[in-house]
Amino acid sequence: MTSAVSVILCFAAMAALAHGSDEYERYNVKGYVGESADLECFFTMPEGDTLDHSRWRRVLASGPVDVSVVLGDRGSIKCNEKLCVLAIVDLSTLDTGTYLCEVYFVKDTRPRPPVIFDLDVLDAPTLN
Repeated sequence: MTSAVSVILCFAAMAALAHGSDEYERYNVKGYVGESADLECFFTMPEGDTLDHSRWRRVLASGPVDVSVVLGDRGSIKCNEKLCVLAIVDLSTLDTGTYLCEVYFVKDTRPRPPVIFDLDVLDAPTLN
């Protein structure tokens, strides 16, 4: 049986990002091999605007790569008016690394810094 590791981000931090803050928000996430992880990227929608799209990338030695390339069918992205979630199933130690969440709006096209997630996937604990 697997459980979800969920990271809830601070609304105040996302409000700062939505208003053009130059500071990066960074979060450490831990999960276990075989489990699932939900990386929850909260944001504040500019008044009267709509979400255009989100982009999730994994940072590799060669640079950031779209998560669909590195996760394949094990990763899915869902967004609503307040958050975009990257769900990763069947975690592997190879999933350990840095992930970037970027949100883009239709009207307010100012660049925003990404939200950074450092995912650490550990071997599942053994029961004695």
